[in-house]
Amino acid sequence: MVDRRSFITSAVAFATAVAVGNETEARSKASTPADTVLAPAESALAIVDCDASGCEAFAAAARSRGVRVLEFSADVATLWMRELEPRLRSGAVVIEGHTSAATQFCLEFLARDYGARLVHRAEAAAAVTWTLSSSPARRAALAPIESRRSQSHA
Repeated sequence: MVDRRSFITSAVAFATAVAVGNETEARSKASTPADTVLAPAESALAIVDCDASGCEAFAAAARSRGVRVLEFSADVATLWMRELEPRLRSGAVVIEGHTSAATQFCLEFLARDYGARLVHRAEAAAAVTWTLSSSPARRAALAPIESRRSQSHA
């Protein structure tokens, strides 16, 4: 027969062991390279706001590294719908940008559902240089997946 004191002591010890185990597991998962992996070079692209100061230098540097450069002027909505969102939906991608701070904020916010997060940001004059990196492992639960969409249209 187990008395109340032994039961409570055992329950607290068990709960502590579970909590420590879960915290250790969460730390090891958070530090894994899969969570912070950058996409392969072919899935990297750079976007440049032609109205931002220093846009020519940023675009030239990206092209010299073999990164595809997409240019826009002031409104990034069309670029988001035609290029960025489909790439994020299809898998891991790295997006570099040289835009206004407002554009960077909007794209970062929209890309969160696809597992993207800001990994670099630097301000210079009236422009911001930034990098978003996505991982399908961080994708939001309700974000559309390309395979589900193509199966539903079949």
